[in-house]
Amino acid sequence: MTTSIATPRYGVRPGESAWFAIARIVERHAGALVAIVFFPLNWPLFWLLVVTFGIRMFGVEGVNHRYFSHRSYKTSRIFQFVLALVAAQSGQRGSLWWASKHRDHHKYTETDRDPHSPVSHSFFEAYITWWRKPECSICNLDDIPDFARFAELRWLDRFYLVPFYGGAVLLFLAGHYGLFGPGITGIGALLWGFYVPGTLALHGVALINTIGHMPQFPGAHRRYEVSDCSVNRAFLALYTMGAGWHNNHHRYASAARAGFAWYELDLTYYILKLLEGARLIRNVKGRIPPEILAEGGIARPHAATARS
Repeated sequence: MTTSIATPRYGVRPGESAWFAIARIVERHAGALVAIVFFPLNWPLFWLLVVTFGIRMFGVEGVNHRYFSHRSYKTSRIFQFVLALVAAQSGQRGSLWWASKHRDHHKYTETDRDPHSPVSHSFFEAYITWWRKPECSICNLDDIPDFARFAELRWLDRFYLVPFYGGAVLLFLAGHYGLFGPGITGIGALLWGFYVPGTLALHGVALINTIGHMPQFPGAHRRYEVSDCSVNRAFLALYTMGAGWHNNHHRYASAARAGFAWYELDLTYYILKLLEGARLIRNVKGRIPPEILAEGGIARPHAATARS
């Protein structure tokens, strides 16, 4: 009897070279440094920074993390592509790559197969240098077949630099032609609307990957005794629009919210609820099971949790 051998449906998307990955990180930091030194921040640039950072951080947390990694809500195929375009502005490769690596993080947490664990790797590797390793830059599309089946997402994952740097060009042109007002030039828009927020988003994710798994680092709160070292950090939750409630997330990863208690600010979840209200997304998984809330010592759920 002949046994059939399963073949990959989508294959492996090649990664970039280590030097190219390093060059992109250096470029981003160089642009941020030029902004700080040669283009002092004014109020128009400040608000541009806030908005463009918010878009990038939501692209990471609300799109790559809660949608593509954990499927905590649903949407149409068209808006799914729009979300992936938004996520591409974070400069953290394509959504399929990001989600496949994050699923590995949950599957192999704190082991050698966890790509960015500060427990099984050095702090520096977990923080940034894992990014340039060839085995980490590839994307095995068969690890994420639920989304790899969409040709447009495969294209975007392969050519993520097109929308990323395309966004930079649009910011420059908008500033150059005065669309942001007289206080923002083209170069100013490029530096404070692209390089600085892109650098801040990169470090936001790196901080979650590292001190989000280091209970020995001051300021940690560990609500749930899960099998990994994840912790909650309020300041990181503010910085990363909710991702800092990392111990909560590792206890119940399928939720569209990471802040379980009413006082745990989760900007990403609030944006998702607005998008649901606008009927752009649906079936947002906001309800946290009562037994999980009780396990964490949360006396009663937030009103929004009860209604979701």
